Amino acid sequence: MRSYADNVRYRANGYGPKDIQIGTQGTGTVARHFTSDGHNYVTKLTINGVLPALTNASIGTGLLIWTFPTGVHALKVARIAVALTAADGNNDADTPKVGLGDIIATGTITNLTSVAGFDNILTEQTMNNCTGTVEEKTILVPTAGHLVNESAGLKAVWLNFADGWAGVEAAMPVSGEVWLEWTKLSSV
Repeated sequence: MRSYADNVRYRANGYGPKDIQIGTQGTGTVARHFTSDGHNYVTKLTINGVLPALTNASIGTGLLIWTFPTGVHALKVARIAVALTAADGNNDADTPKVGLGDIIATGTITNLTSVAGFDNILTEQTMNNCTGTVEEKTILVPTAGHLVNESAGLKAVWLNFADGWAGVEAAMPVSGEVWLEWTKLSSV
């Protein structure tokens, strides 16, 4: 283990984690990426977004939070710590499903398991409410191994929700953090 002085010299010489910008952050998202070797990354996505209008029906919806850069990637770990806050108060007691996928959740659904791409990055979790309570979950992606994203594969990361919404919401704020650990497997 290096001492504090050794760590200072190590980073002063250009080694160690670097905060860089790659990929494309979604609206309402701030992306920070850390790498020490240019191939292994930890991405922190700070979310302060808004879901589109909801009606009192079973609906899937999502928020584009980040898009991977070009190339081949292996996603290893995903973590969410996110909350919904019903602006109109009509869905306070709702317990929607939340997950991460490479396709936006759409359609008349109450869960994210109906289409694999709705929660193939982080499997659906049940939120406690829509009053700002944070839902946290960390998983290996997927639990059987890494999710490999080929050059021509889908690059989007969607924070998806599905529920039988109790009432109409003009816009529902989404806040929190998403963390992704991944490896770049190509030079592009």
